[in-house]
Parts: sequence; C-alpha cells; structure tokens
Amino acid sequence: MKQAIVSLAVFLSLGMSGQALASKLVDQSGSDEPIGTRSILSPAKIDARTQPAAKVCLQGEDCGSAAVVADAGAEAKKTPEDLYNTTCAACHGTGAAGAPKTGDAAAWTARIAQGNETLYNHAINGLNMMPPRGTCAACSDDDIKAIVDYMVSKSQ
Repeated sequence: MKQAIVSLAVFLSLGMSGQALASKLVDQSGSDEPIGTRSILSPAKIDARTQPAAKVCLQGEDCGSAAVVADAGAEAKKTPEDLYNTTCAACHGTGAAGAPKTGDAAAWTARIAQGNETLYNHAINGLNMMPPRGTCAACSDDDIKAIVDYMVSKSQ
C-alpha cells in the first residue's frame, strides 16, 4: 500500500511538473499559440491553408470585398506591342510553324493585300498551324485586331 501511495505521489508530481514545464515553454517561445496548435498539421492551420481562393459574388448580394476584387481587375491595359511580345512573338518573331515574321515585308505583302477583315478573321479563328487567337486565349477580339494592326504596321 505504501508503495502505491508513493507511486501515486510521484505520478501526480510529474504531471504537475509537466504542466509547469509546458507553460514555461509556451512563455519562452514568444508565441501566443498553445503548443498543440503550432504544428502545420493542426486542424486550425490546415483550415487556414485550405480556404477557397475566391468567393462568387452574385449581383444584388453584399459580398463585402467586391470593390477590392473590382480594383484588382483594373490593372493597366496592355498595349498591342506588349500583347504581341508576350503571346505572338514566339512564332511571328521567329517564323516558327510557317508564321510570317513580323517585319518581313515580302512575307506580309500578299497577306496585307487580302484586307484587314481577312487578317482579323484568320487571327481570331486560326489559320493553318495557328490556333484561334494564337496563344492569347484571354485576348478580346479588339485586342487581337490591335495586335494584327501592330504587326501589319511593322511589316509594310
């Protein structure tokens, strides 16, 4: 019986010491988070990492941050030259897959003679090896037309 009481006393004192030690570790770490929630595998950290990247906001709903989202999309519009350099120059700057090189008047003379509407149609809908809109799927029809106009002006 005496041995059981001593074992119980030791066990309780170790438990108390462990709690005291844990509280000191929390205090010394400088973190306000309890030890069990600091791990990247804790439920709170997993929830924080796996939140949706965006929220759908329907017209008429108060979405709170809709103004922020609208401002984010209002970045400076790219010029036709910028769009050409980032989406068209890979082929039209090198002649890859038979694309007429921008600046090569001989390659463009017959194409320019077909008229702007034909050039716009080929650029928007694709022709031969060029897919529709080239590699600028995000470009509007007006963007594509402006890029074509830019390429023609450099190739006359």
